Amino acid sequence: MDYIERMEQELKELTEKGTKLDKAIRTLEGLSADELGLMYAQLYSMNSYADILSRRIELAKELKKKN
Repeated sequence: MDYIERMEQELKELTEKGTKLDKAIRTLEGLSADELGLMYAQLYSMNSYADILSRRIELAKELKKKN
């Protein structure tokens, strides 16, 4: 598995975890405002990381084509 495939696998796993967290935020009852706030912050960070990882994958693929 090369580095692009590893990044793609990481992105897949991150996306799955983000989806689960989003579902938990929407369905769990009885969470405090602090817990919800932290969960939203975590989801935001995960989405930001996924965006950066996607861009890195695109760039790596472009560079690989040139070489």
